[in-house]
Amino acid sequence: MIGEFHFLRPWWWLALIALPALWFALRRGDAQWRTWAKVVDAHLLPHLVTGAETARRAPMVLACLAWIVAVAALAGPAWERLPIPVQRNQAATVIAFELSPTMLAADLKPDRLTRARFKVRDLLARLRDGQVALVGYAGDAFVVAPLTDDAKTVENLLDGLDPTVMPVGGNATAVAIRRGVDLIAQSGQRGGDLILVADSVSADATAAANAAAAQGVRVSVLAVGTAQGAPVSLPQGDFLKDTQGNIVIPKLDAAALAAVAQAGGGRYVDAAGDVAPLADRGVAPASPGGAALADEVASQQWRDRGPWLALALIPLALAGFRRGWLMLAVFAVGAGATAPARAFDFADLWASRDRQAWNALEGGDAKRAQELAQDADLRGAAAFRAGDYAAATREYAASEDAESAYNRGNALAQQQQWQEAIKAWDEAIAQNPGHADAQANKQAVEAWLKKQQQNQQKPDDKNGKSAQGGQGQSGGGEEDQQQQGDKRQGEQNSSPQEQKESADGKPSGSDDSKEGAQNSRGGTDPERSADGKDGERSGEAGAEKDAQKQQEQRETFRKAMDKAVEQAGKEPEQGQAAKARVESDTQREQRQAVEQWLERVPDDPGGLLRRKFQLEYERRQRDAGKGER
Repeated sequence: MIGEFHFLRPWWWLALIALPALWFALRRGDAQWRTWAKVVDAHLLPHLVTGAETARRAPMVLACLAWIVAVAALAGPAWERLPIPVQRNQAATVIAFELSPTMLAADLKPDRLTRARFKVRDLLARLRDGQVALVGYAGDAFVVAPLTDDAKTVENLLDGLDPTVMPVGGNATAVAIRRGVDLIAQSGQRGGDLILVADSVSADATAAANAAAAQGVRVSVLAVGTAQGAPVSLPQGDFLKDTQGNIVIPKLDAAALAAVAQAGGGRYVDAAGDVAPLADRGVAPASPGGAALADEVASQQWRDRGPWLALALIPLALAGFRRGWLMLAVFAVGAGATAPARAFDFADLWASRDRQAWNALEGGDAKRAQELAQDADLRGAAAFRAGDYAAATREYAASEDAESAYNRGNALAQQQQWQEAIKAWDEAIAQNPGHADAQANKQAVEAWLKKQQQNQQKPDDKNGKSAQGGQGQSGGGEEDQQQQGDKRQGEQNSSPQEQKESADGKPSGSDDSKEGAQNSRGGTDPERSADGKDGERSGEAGAEKDAQKQQEQRETFRKAMDKAVEQAGKEPEQGQAAKARVESDTQREQRQAVEQWLERVPDDPGGLLRRKFQLEYERRQRDAGKGER
């Protein structure tokens, strides 16, 4: 390092010639010395003016020192080489992807095609620079993506590749190699790489690989499959068969694939291994000495340390323009050793506390969001997400607008404080009569409360009817009453959150109750008495269904409330967070209708490629027919 020390711009040292002139100018510019020199002899002046020599010498020394430092910085001291790329890697790589039906064989899980996609994605991730193209081939070869610097575009097209997009079947490996060589030649490159992703090759593939290598294109192979092979499952549900009706079991033709890689001067890599060898490529030099020239230029780059040396001018400038600069330095050192008065969070430099709280809420840390939030509505949303509904109620009570009242009602409903929740929703409706969500929640709770009152009145009526029926009805009646009691208990344990999706307010299990009442009035019919156990079992099954339905309704309500909280606090910097809203019934029905309509749209990512290849194949056939004429 010391032996390599030098200056990148040594001619700047000639500026030191002006240093004596600077010293002389500073000495003549001392006004105090000139004033006393007019009335005092020169040999007496140093003895009469106390400290004059020292006072006028310090600025001169500082100025000369600053001049020397500035010249040294401009000269560019350097002792370390700086690795700067002097040539961008524009190497071209074409990936030829086989799309014959044999790629659907399941000897590699889940199948050869899917495994090949994974390997190509790994390969694209390793090709950090250069250009990449994608060619799909079966009975003919088609360009899926031309040479591009954006490997992400090529990766997005992989999911659309499958044998059904090919207009003609077969294995035209040689055509795919020639198509890739043409793409590289059209880009202006004198060479490149072509990677075959295949399980077999055609008979003329070796000759095509030799021709490609002669043009500077290296042909490598990514072999997909195993030597044992496996049947090919077709999309129709059948297996691929030959002309005689036998099931075809394609096996990996490793010898032929390795021969193609050897003829093309490339590498042979199995899909079970790493694709790193295929990503090893270099810059194709424009001339035989191009690569050496690039290395020579790169070795001449040095790291200029002059800007760092120029920082030494800052204290010199402060010393030259400030009085008492030594005392200032002492205070600066003392201040640096003093502990800060309070802890400082660097996150406050980039985002407000409410924005940090909102980010924490989106990240799932509701507790931290509750601690950071300064806006009451945002604190309420965080408390609601954390399950602290009492705290959410207090925070929402701090605001008097319609949305805060609506959210407060939701928090009260989670605590089963139904009457207080209804009052809060009434406040929201009074301020905003068009608040459909508050109206829907209020109606759901009121319907549930009314249903609870009806369920509490039914036991008295049914007990009276059972008493008038006599002792002969005791067997079946007791069992039916037991079933009804179980259902009433399940209904009473439910909540309006669980009943929110039900718009009619009909008590669950009412039909079973009517059937039970009819059985109790049926007298002493032995058949009905014998069916008592069956009725009990059906009642238990109905209770289980009701409990399952209630659990589903509870989860639906919780999901709706979570979605509503996500809408809170969208503008925390402006001092007021946006309020959460529960999706209304109309909006939910519209969303579900759209989702059902979208599910009917066929998922066919390769449809566009299929149509494109079909049109190109037909055009080639027409051009070939014209050439024959």
